[in-house]
This record gives sequence, structure tokens and C-alpha cells, in this order.
Amino acid sequence: MSQQRTEEFRRAAVEKFQSRGSRSVEEVARVLGVSSWSLYQWSKRYGNAGGMKDNRRPGDRSVEEKLKAVIEYEGLAGDKQGEYLRREGLHSDHIGAWKKSMEAGLESGGGDNPATRTERAADKKKIKELEKELQRKDRALAETTALLVLKKKADLIWGNGENE
Repeated sequence: MSQQRTEEFRRAAVEKFQSRGSRSVEEVARVLGVSSWSLYQWSKRYGNAGGMKDNRRPGDRSVEEKLKAVIEYEGLAGDKQGEYLRREGLHSDHIGAWKKSMEAGLESGGGDNPATRTERAADKKKIKELEKELQRKDRALAETTALLVLKKKADLIWGNGENE
């Protein structure tokens, strides 16, 4: 039997759900007397009630944001780390990958020297030229294909000039 819950109750439930620490979703749902499915649905609807950040993908973050996230995450204790990840919409794998990437960048000397920048600019220019050439060849191929199809149709309609 379903029971209607007030919006205040739902928002409070989402708040508890998002700040549950190391407790499972089922445990929080049992304490609140609702199903875990309801918690997930309410979380979708009232998602920012717990102070969650925007819904950007982790890969869309800038280098500065990634560095800040790694530093903040590493400075927290166990339960607080999980809460931080949920609040920021991240996973521990993201933090680990970003940390490895930053360590690799530091070991290789940063990679943002003038020689690397000019190399990247030259690569971008070459890519642009190759893309232009590819588009030109695609258009030529499409034209040739169209002409060949038209020739075959004309031969079917009027016959080949070779048989006469």
C-alpha cells in the first residue's frame, strides 16, 4: 500500500540519503520507512537539496578543478571522503586517475614548455590541413559515384553504344 509523503519529508530524506556516510542505501531507507527506489527517485527530483554540485561529467572539469578535488579528497578522513565524492558527483577512481596523471606530469617536467606548445600548434595545423584534404576527397568520391550511377542508369534505359 503506497503512502503519500510530504515534500518536506522527501527533501529531508534526500538530505539524509546524500549525507549517509558509510551506511548503505537500504539501511537509510529502512530507518526512514521507505523503499530504496523511492530514495533514488526523490534524489533525482530534489538532487541539489544536499548541496550537490552541478551535474557535469568528471572529464569536463578543468585541470585546476581536478587538482583542487584531489587535494581536498586527500585531506579528508574515510567517511568524509565518501561524502565528498557524492557531493561532488565523483568516484574514487576519478581521483586516483587524476592523481596519477598529475604525478606523471610532474615527473616528465610539466609538459607545458614553449617547445611543446609550438609542437602542439604545428600538430593542430597539420590535422586541420588533413581534415580539409579528406573533405575534398570525400566530395570527389561522392561526385564520381553519382556519375557512375547515372551512367549505369542511362545504359539501362538507352542501351550500350557497344552493341550497335
